[in-house]
Amino acid sequence: MAGTAYRGKVVCKPSAYLVDAGRNAVYPGGGSATLDADGKFSVVLLPCDAAGIEPEGWRWFIDLQPTGGKRVQFYANLTGTGTIDLADVVPVPAPNGGTSGGGVGPAGPEGPAGPTGPAGPAGPTGATGATGPAGPQGDPGPAGATGATGATGPQGDPGPVGATGATGATGPTGPQGDPGPQGATGPTGATGATGATGPTGPTGATGLQGAQGVPGFDGAGHRTNTVRISDGAVQDLASAASWTIAATSVGTQLKVSILAEPGDRIVLDAGALYSGTRYIDAVLLDSAGAIALYSGTGTSSPLAEGNPEFYPSTSFGKASSGIEFTVTSAHIAGGLATVALANQGTGAGKIYAYSGYPLRLKLTNIGPQPAPTAIGVAQTSTPTSGYIKYAPAGVALSGSDVTGPFSLLGAGGWQIGSGTPDSTYSLPTSRYPNTRGTLSSSQSNHSIEFWTDATALQARFNCQTGGSYRLWVDDRDVTDLMQSLGGTTLGSTHLMTVTLGAISRPRLVRFDFSVAPFGGIYLPPGATMWKPATPRLRAMVLGDSTTGGSNMNTGGGQGTWFPRAARALGYTDAWNESLGGTGYITAGSTATLGTRAPIDVIPNAPDLLFISAGYNDNGGSQPSIAAAAASLYSAIKAGLPATTIYVIGCWSPSGSPASSITNTDNTLRAEAASAGLPFISPLTGGAYNAAGTLIATHGPWITGTGRVGATTGSGNADTYIGTDAVHPTDAGHTYLAGRVVAAVQELQNA
Repeated sequence: MAGTAYRGKVVCKPSAYLVDAGRNAVYPGGGSATLDADGKFSVVLLPCDAAGIEPEGWRWFIDLQPTGGKRVQFYANLTGTGTIDLADVVPVPAPNGGTSGGGVGPAGPEGPAGPTGPAGPAGPTGATGATGPAGPQGDPGPAGATGATGATGPQGDPGPVGATGATGATGPTGPQGDPGPQGATGPTGATGATGATGPTGPTGATGLQGAQGVPGFDGAGHRTNTVRISDGAVQDLASAASWTIAATSVGTQLKVSILAEPGDRIVLDAGALYSGTRYIDAVLLDSAGAIALYSGTGTSSPLAEGNPEFYPSTSFGKASSGIEFTVTSAHIAGGLATVALANQGTGAGKIYAYSGYPLRLKLTNIGPQPAPTAIGVAQTSTPTSGYIKYAPAGVALSGSDVTGPFSLLGAGGWQIGSGTPDSTYSLPTSRYPNTRGTLSSSQSNHSIEFWTDATALQARFNCQTGGSYRLWVDDRDVTDLMQSLGGTTLGSTHLMTVTLGAISRPRLVRFDFSVAPFGGIYLPPGATMWKPATPRLRAMVLGDSTTGGSNMNTGGGQGTWFPRAARALGYTDAWNESLGGTGYITAGSTATLGTRAPIDVIPNAPDLLFISAGYNDNGGSQPSIAAAAASLYSAIKAGLPATTIYVIGCWSPSGSPASSITNTDNTLRAEAASAGLPFISPLTGGAYNAAGTLIATHGPWITGTGRVGATTGSGNADTYIGTDAVHPTDAGHTYLAGRVVAAVQELQNA
């Protein structure tokens, strides 16, 4: 059949961050492959059943993006070896995150296993006939067999085609989809009925949850082991002048063991009935079976009268406690750590462990303490003795200094300052007017990422007004909100000391910075640092202070809805190119969106772009806004033909927007439709596809007319709008991220 092959690309991504049995990062292949002139592509992928790869149950996420065609996304379980034709790949359900391993240690807390995101409604079946024309030969989809083509007689073997009659009344459409040798069906009949819109493809793959499932790695419950001891007689414990492991009358020691690794935390719960004058404590044994640590002190020296939870009682006492020990290599024998009950004394004393009153001991391995275990900031430029400096690229090196293999994210155009101390600091300049000042730059938001096996590190920064950070370890944010960098004297060098844990192991470390000149990382001697893989995808927003940040939220642009939404959609390289006071026709103190797009956006080639502005324009001429929007959308589409673009309409901090705001939102929606761009309205919660068709309505983003400090009890504005009655609060930005993600997923799945 004649036709023109689709162009575009196919993106293949693993559903989880992959490691081998040694917790080393694994490169799985994949990425973005461009369709050739015949609509074909080839890409090398790691099979989902590859030996030794964790977590179990991971799958490939396939994203078909034909230029001018319908986007299709699904998960696939690709196994074995050899070449697989895309047509033979069967979609499978989205994975649940796996049940084993991943880099947080053997168990990891159950929480958050990575939300599976909204189940993605099957979405509207699309307008009948828009599913690609059946073509002159009635080719697309199961509409295939156009039945009898009229007077062409026997007509090949298209199946039970009915009497040829006049034009064949499209006969019983044969066992649909078996056009087989129908090729030369003469005069193509009456194209049949435009085919039954084909089965609407595999129901969109629950948004782009992708990286969302990485935090948690394991998701399985904690490992436990319980013993019940009941073989002893009811009699006093053997006399113990010094602390001794307690045993039943037949010599069974009162102890329990569990699989553990150095750094794991194990918790004992004991169900015991006891009486008498003996002192009792729970103890952690060493690899030879001797007492190493006492729970009463957490050291190798016991309290004189044991653990207060087991204090002697001449009546009956009982215990059920969460006693925690941290395991080291000295406490492990045959892969097991062991906790026992010990006693001391020579008087009467019983711990009941017989059939009528069994003793229960339960150990739970809750894994290592999540990093970091401590953070501190001090005004100093002198690191801990012996630490090695990993400097930003371009900073002059001295002594043992090396250039750090950092992955620089969220910004570009990095420059080193001049003079003391600015010549030791790096800042990006990828936001208009793209300048670098003394200890400052026009782009205040940026991130750095690196791998290290260090147990501690020191981050070097310069103290500036509004300086803030958010720390991530192994794709888990230590805090949801940006945190103040603290510091003592503005313009002075400070070091942030981060303790990652007692055990050296590979950890992925990330700092999100706002207004923070970066001066490098110091690591202990013997520790190493290496560069993470460059993210395959980049997200960007071009907008005003609603995305660029205000003093109503913490952390500037790093604390707005955009970084959260980008990560939820699978983008860790998120560039915030927003400037307060600007818009389509409003320059504020800098420049309009139309001036900035060719400088800040197009050269940096994002894969996903949000355009979010209009509030600062709403008092202007609607024809002027329309013309500026049309020009901007045309320029961006021409400069970024492969970029996915969403236009977000005019912001309203109130559930009762002024007519000028409503008019601006309608103007932007009309221009987005004319340009073939999807549109999301904050005023109605409507999500419109590239043709301007309403796909879903989630309701207004902001309701009520209150704000923080002047609540009305009439809607969410009481909490989500700051005291300036315009900008979102921290809670507001968290909420807006969820609204944006929900709208995008509706449009992706439509």
